[in-house]
Amino acid sequence: MGKRVTTLLATATLATMALVGQASATPSHHTPSPTAKSASARVDSTQIRYAPFTLNHNESVSSDTARLVMQSDGNLVIYDEFNRARWASNTVGRGWTARFQTDGNFVVYTRSNRAVWASNTDGRPGSRLAVQDDGNVVIYDGSRAVWASGTNH
Repeated sequence: MGKRVTTLLATATLATMALVGQASATPSHHTPSPTAKSASARVDSTQIRYAPFTLNHNESVSSDTARLVMQSDGNLVIYDEFNRARWASNTVGRGWTARFQTDGNFVVYTRSNRAVWASNTDGRPGSRLAVQDDGNVVIYDGSRAVWASGTNH
């Protein structure tokens, strides 16, 4: 009985090795189709901005599920992929530009350069602003989130 089990195991091992070798063999002239995607492949559309970065009227930064817009009415707004407003700076009639500053603060300014909204994240040079795939807009200082819109979904 021991000899029979050994023979079966050896046969199974050789068959498995042959199948693995065939599965991994790819002709040298083969190139994958540009439209072919594996089931686990996912394109990250998170948008990262480093300071200094400015959003003027009707300018935006978008990922697949979030759009950060400095509207012409002066409001800084985050919209989801269904064009629903999920967060706003409430600066209608006052805001003119939104600036991600080199000190790490994200600020909405009036036309006369007066701050009317801020993320209060100053003192963090080198921070980055991320409009993320999960719908959240986040300011990171290194790997630490220091401000988030809370619009992830």
